[in-house]
Amino acid sequence: MANMIFKEVQTYRGTWLMYLILIIELPMLIVVGTVIWTSKPDSQEAIWVIPMIFLIMGSIFMFLMWIKLETRIDSSTIKYRYVPFFSKWKSIQKNDVKSIEVITYSPISDYGGWGLKGNSTTKAYSVLGDQGLLIDTGEKKKIMLGTQKAKELKTFIDNWREEDFYE
Repeated sequence: MANMIFKEVQTYRGTWLMYLILIIELPMLIVVGTVIWTSKPDSQEAIWVIPMIFLIMGSIFMFLMWIKLETRIDSSTIKYRYVPFFSKWKSIQKNDVKSIEVITYSPISDYGGWGLKGNSTTKAYSVLGDQGLLIDTGEKKKIMLGTQKAKELKTFIDNWREEDFYE
């Protein structure tokens, strides 16, 4: 296990959310563009407003597609980052972990949704789904990292825990 590494990168690209946004945004862009163009056909406003709406909606879409949660666990460290909110890796040393488990949770009722969330006891980082890695370091808040690879992660964590805690 000493050389084993668990890696996971989660994004919104290729997910149902990306397609839902496109299905909603594209008809809206067409309707808004048509309304603005037909209401002021000779106006300079229409020439500026339509591209601005396309730019704003496109920027929001691109921002959502840029978000990613990266998790990396090796024999001694759990590392994670949530780009673009924090790009530097945060790390937790194995000997600082009091407990760790793969859980199924309710994103809405437990944490208020997906993304960077938290409640009084846990800081949650998730993209989609309802499974995650709950880490207790004994500090004020636990950390929950969402995962799309729950079975693989559970197997990895079971082996990770069995190793000598203080290598």
